[in-house]
Amino acid sequence: MARLKTRGTGKGRTRERGITLMLAIFVLLALTFAALGLMYFVRYDSEMASNAAVHTEAMQATDVGLEAANVVLQAHAGFPEASNMGGVSWWYPPTGLGPPPPPSVGFWSGCAGAGTCGVVPGGVVIGGTTFDVEYVIAPSGAPAAILNGAGPSSRNVTSYMTYTAYVNARLSNGSLAVGSYHNMNANIQATIRKVD
Repeated sequence: MARLKTRGTGKGRTRERGITLMLAIFVLLALTFAALGLMYFVRYDSEMASNAAVHTEAMQATDVGLEAANVVLQAHAGFPEASNMGGVSWWYPPTGLGPPPPPSVGFWSGCAGAGTCGVVPGGVVIGGTTFDVEYVIAPSGAPAAILNGAGPSSRNVTSYMTYTAYVNARLSNGSLAVGSYHNMNANIQATIRKVD
């Protein structure tokens, strides 16, 4: 029995314990890095899914803005043209032939305060998120057309004219935590037809 005790307490046994400790530390470090990587990818995927959901809601808010633009256009008497639209906030006058280019992000950030765009009052709430929705309408550049193939000399001629609507929806600052920043905008361009 005395021989067994001396064999177990030798220098080789201490070396085996050191290697085992190093392997255990290495495995723990590898597992820690794997867990951290998994947490990063789960967080990244969660943020992407959240942003996609908010963008979808913003696109739905632009539909409400497009409907508001159509309502104000249809309520206007006759066919709006640059000559009779001075001072109308939702009118987006062309600078040349055809419709003007889409407004820049800078235009949308200040148009409501400047009174140069139409605004959906109170914003649009979709899925518990509030969006500020603005719109402008511009002539498409095409002349008025006659419906149903009637000639210009026919009685009760019904004609129409097309317009281009630009709509912007962005997260309202009231939907964000204090100090949060966002760049979640959705912009659409659509053609509206006004019949007269």
